[in-house]
Amino acid sequence: MNHKMYDPQAESLKVYWDSQQERLSLLSGKTITEDVLKLTAAFGESEIAAFEKLMQTQKSLAALLEYAPLAPVTPSPKGVPNPVIDNLDLSDPRTVRRFEIRSVGRDDVLRTESMVPTFGILLLLGRKDAYTDAMADYFTGKGLTVKRIEKNLSEEEAQALIAQVAMEGPITGMAFAANAYDSGNMEQCIYDHTMTAVYLIKHYTIYIRALKPGWKGLMYFATFLDGKMGYTGENEHYAYGTFNGIAKTLSIEFAQQSAVKLIDFQPDVTAVRMLELMEDELKIHDVWPEIGRTNDGRRWTANGFFTDAKVAENRCPYNADDVIVVTGGSRGVTAQCVLALMEKAPCKIAILGRGKIVEAHMDDEETAKIPDLREMKTLLARRFQTSGQKVSFQDIEKKAKAILAQREMLHTFRTLEKIGCTVRYYPCNVNNREDLAGVMDQIRRELGQVRGIIHGAGLLADCKIWNKDMARFRAVLDTKYVGLNNLLSCVDREQLKLVVSFSSVAGYFGNDGQMDYAAGNEFLAKFAHHFRKKYPNCKSLTINWGAWDGGMMDYIYRKTLTEKGYVLIPLEVGANYFANEFLNGLPSGQILISNNDKPVDLTRPAE
Repeated sequence: MNHKMYDPQAESLKVYWDSQQERLSLLSGKTITEDVLKLTAAFGESEIAAFEKLMQTQKSLAALLEYAPLAPVTPSPKGVPNPVIDNLDLSDPRTVRRFEIRSVGRDDVLRTESMVPTFGILLLLGRKDAYTDAMADYFTGKGLTVKRIEKNLSEEEAQALIAQVAMEGPITGMAFAANAYDSGNMEQCIYDHTMTAVYLIKHYTIYIRALKPGWKGLMYFATFLDGKMGYTGENEHYAYGTFNGIAKTLSIEFAQQSAVKLIDFQPDVTAVRMLELMEDELKIHDVWPEIGRTNDGRRWTANGFFTDAKVAENRCPYNADDVIVVTGGSRGVTAQCVLALMEKAPCKIAILGRGKIVEAHMDDEETAKIPDLREMKTLLARRFQTSGQKVSFQDIEKKAKAILAQREMLHTFRTLEKIGCTVRYYPCNVNNREDLAGVMDQIRRELGQVRGIIHGAGLLADCKIWNKDMARFRAVLDTKYVGLNNLLSCVDREQLKLVVSFSSVAGYFGNDGQMDYAAGNEFLAKFAHHFRKKYPNCKSLTINWGAWDGGMMDYIYRKTLTEKGYVLIPLEVGANYFANEFLNGLPSGQILISNNDKPVDLTRPAE
């Protein structure tokens, strides 16, 4: 592969660094690190794949979250002390910090040649309107044959379509317009449109990987939120944030085969102006795949700004009689966060989870003394052998995990009660709206009006998009997307005092093997900004968590990250950051909790 074809990316990156060096130094005294400079210099080496180095540099760039305090907070005697957070050494580069995510102007970049291929076939997904008509004409004028897709497809239909079009000539690009709307059922409409895009992307990547072409294709996404990627919250179509997660992950997984660009336009942009901005943007080989373009021609991207998390005054939005519904809060990271919050501001808690408390998984005198999975499996295997029962290793592991999980659940409930909370547990699948509606009615009868939602449920099924099983993709996406929408359908939104969602750096940065997870988490982020704008009396927040030293990550993965030098969030530190968030009154819609000493690259092998 000729590395010179990627020189525009290298030149653009150099222009960016040169323009930002002085500003970053003034803000924080922080200079560009040597490893980033070396990566940048590597673009000129003839033996190195330039675009691969670009992606590595992108991660280092993203890790340099900017130090620009929004409003310094000085603790006062009236505040709520937090020994864990208040005593963190924020001058230590490996300390976990709080960053507020905002859109910022980023205009000082170099324009070079267009990313648009000049031959082959481009598939264009989107309902027919002035925008997609203009896009079709534009790509046709560039020498492409445009095949339009104006309806939702199943995976089988998408696969067949790719195969059919490929027989007509090389497919050199795909464009996705986020313009399918349905006022009657907006959430489902956008979900179906998103999944059609995912089906097409999966089978296009399979096609390209099998073809192994010498050319580089284009994957282009157009959204119409607010021109600033949803950070103003001024659009009802915020659910198209799914496209942001898809694009950012695709830019990591598929970087060698296609240029990836997502442009968010102001919704009132004319088709003519959209094309002007689009043509300009497709000449910018930036280190970040998503960008906002406003009608005045400005470019907007996302960045994180360091903010103090100390509490100067208790501004807790709820009181002791309010009911907060928590998903995923019976154990793990979410449970630890809820416990830390309730210690400072207890209330009534309704925890929803898929597991049921059953007698068969209760600890007995012997199992209660065993702390970990390995010992529990050994004990159960010995018991089965003694009794003459023949069971598989999988059955033994399943039962051992169930005992430990139920023990942790019961411990969470007992601890909440000890600190003064009224707590109830309701087995429920939040993705099933009918099931959830019945449970929410029961909560209202037993506890009272729901005043808050903490949506901490999550699921992982890591795999490259071309190998991803779509049933598993939907399961991961549904836990975030469908789960939150179902919860909101069962409450009086005007009565809510807080809606908080657990997201991940995988949503903010994208992540290898996690397109489903990133799509769901980016939906949560755009929702938080929109809901905060629409209901200003409700604290609406999405938290992009870095990697925890616990939670859904297994021991081997945590050990690997630690050995690579990544700073994992200690359970106590992360939980106390969460608790402080509801007491300090900062008007944030989206925050990131992580450190910025290392690139925030949590990529695990995903085949």
